[in-house]
Amino acid sequence: MSQIPNVSIYVVHYTKLRNRKLYLERFFSEKEITAQWVTEKKLEYLNRPLNSQSNTIFGMSEKKIGMDLGVNSRSLVYSRRKARLQGHFLYLRSYLAKKGNLYTTGSLPPKSPLSRAWQEVQLMHISALRQGIKTSREWILILEDDALPTESAFNIIKKIIENLKSKNTWVNLNSGAGLKRTKSERKIDSNGLFRVRPASTRCAVAYLISRDLAIQMIHFIDEYGLPDWLPIDVIYQALLRKCRAKAYWQDPPVFQQGSENGTYESFFELIRSKK
Repeated sequence: MSQIPNVSIYVVHYTKLRNRKLYLERFFSEKEITAQWVTEKKLEYLNRPLNSQSNTIFGMSEKKIGMDLGVNSRSLVYSRRKARLQGHFLYLRSYLAKKGNLYTTGSLPPKSPLSRAWQEVQLMHISALRQGIKTSREWILILEDDALPTESAFNIIKKIIENLKSKNTWVNLNSGAGLKRTKSERKIDSNGLFRVRPASTRCAVAYLISRDLAIQMIHFIDEYGLPDWLPIDVIYQALLRKCRAKAYWQDPPVFQQGSENGTYESFFELIRSKK
């Protein structure tokens, strides 16, 4: 599928956004990269159960997922270690307060079904995972169509794959939501990777996932169904906890998010048009 051994590559793409595809196709051609395009026209998991009425997320309490998301939010101000300690304190405090859930679930989005467009984004990512685990390759690389690679992106990905064990592992290669390395993440390797605890996502624009982790995620998705009220990055956040995965982020990232840095128009207009 590409000149990089042991990885299958997929691009999550809305067919309306032709300029995004043209840009990536041109880049892939120059670098001799072959990728599969996953669009809203063909999805492998349309008839899945929805569970917006459930009080759990993949069998876990909403409080725990809210706690993890709160760590991400507070790490914009504090070190991740301090944000994590605060999260545990708020989690315990939530059992004492009359309206305690707000202390940990306040970081969760409103509990109402997503628009059709957002649910299609969910399904495109999951379809890419399903296709990836059918191959014999140990790694799956998934990009959203607004992922903007640096010139050396795929050379660095090749080095990561050569040096990192493909066991229960998630690697965020993208920028997103202002989330960065904090002073408590001191260790960083030659490819810019640092371990993130609790295992967290920095959006879902560009990520490597080991095939064994993808298999676990699909298992839990099939068992519990996809929450119809959570965006894909939060779904992944919950699944990383469920699978007890190792998560790494990259600094500096080799992919920028085009719809966040102003290169592309926001996806929100398309979402509104499909409600």
